[in-house]
Amino acid sequence: MNTIPENLTLRLAEIFSKEEFDLLKTSISQERRSVSCRLNALKSTETEIEEAFFKASLSYTKLEFPAWCYLFDENVQESDLWRLKIYKAWKIYMQWISSQIPVQYFSNEKWKIKSLKILDACAAPGWKTGQLREQYPDAEIWAFESSKIRYEKMTHNFEKLWYENINTIHDDVKNIAKHIEELNYFDMILIDAPCSWEWAVSLSNTKFLENWSLGQIKKYYSIQKWICDALIPYLRVGGELLYSTCTMAPEENEWVIHYLLCKYPELQLENIDLEQNKYIKTKKWLRQFEKLTFKKEISENCVRVIPSEYSEWFFISKITKVWTE
Repeated sequence: MNTIPENLTLRLAEIFSKEEFDLLKTSISQERRSVSCRLNALKSTETEIEEAFFKASLSYTKLEFPAWCYLFDENVQESDLWRLKIYKAWKIYMQWISSQIPVQYFSNEKWKIKSLKILDACAAPGWKTGQLREQYPDAEIWAFESSKIRYEKMTHNFEKLWYENINTIHDDVKNIAKHIEELNYFDMILIDAPCSWEWAVSLSNTKFLENWSLGQIKKYYSIQKWICDALIPYLRVGGELLYSTCTMAPEENEWVIHYLLCKYPELQLENIDLEQNKYIKTKKWLRQFEKLTFKKEISENCVRVIPSEYSEWFFISKITKVWTE
């Protein structure tokens, strides 16, 4: 790991056990991960796309969790899928396994009402918003995106994927009060937060390694807190918030959740369990980092995905707003 910045290497050694660190080194050294894609259930069926994979001689594993996810054998490349008619027709789209997981943890059995109100706070490119539309076809869904380029890409994706009746807002979600006046409005809020993108750490990604810095991590930590502070008042009692990132930095993960639990006594962490997916490697709990010891429930309930040949690293947490006197 001589090409990894020294302070990043030291951080990795502090966060991961020796066994986890060895797995991490293997992941950072590999050139690419196994290809995975997701079925667009609004435009196709499992039968149709599996027949297309068979005709193209593409070997795959269909995962039960996350739903409608296909993982391909190591000899399959993304370009093999690009050539398929089902890909060109937007009946499937490329998405890492880890990125498909957060939406799966909203409590489906809990929400048996047609008037669900759902917010995807940082929505582009829109894949998770699409999962929400498929999972809750009668819900009122809002999708915020601050970047003009990413917003246009997101709306283009929605059109091609047939994801209709989504309130798309080109604005920073911190300005939500300009668009929604009523507090306690949403039953579900997804914050797949902007982050320092440490999923891109690789020995071959020299550009990322050259630009990595603690300053970037601290900048995103502040942004993530601002986003959460803006949205907590819009989550109704009994509502659920999924917070996730695709970065390793504890400042952007455990620190944010610790901050929220300290500031908002009405928030309660729920358990995330990924043992049902054998392709996802998770790390042992992280109870402290540097000078901060996290609340015990963070280590017991949040999940860190360790990058492997199948998926990038990811942090996932689930929060419920409970009634307080």
